[in-house]
Amino acid sequence: MTLTATDLDDIRNIVESALSKQNTEVIKPLQGELEAIRNDIRDIYFMISDLQHTTINDKEFKKLSLEKKLLALNAELISAAKQAGITLPRP
Repeated sequence: MTLTATDLDDIRNIVESALSKQNTEVIKPLQGELEAIRNDIRDIYFMISDLQHTTINDKEFKKLSLEKKLLALNAELISAAKQAGITLPRP
């Protein structure tokens, strides 16, 4: 998901409006949203880190037969799909 120029302008306008009013009722929800965004970004970094340390990069994995590699990859794919809440198509 990427932010468009319009999205960035909207965000800038909201922040500028909140700061110009010095209204804590407006600023507090923004702070909560910023905290939520920070947490989401942190979670994404952890997920990327976990993906980089999967069995594909394992030295033992490289020694397996092609059949066992495919079975391991299939198991990881199914696990990742479950975590993402995705149902994979069946042949």
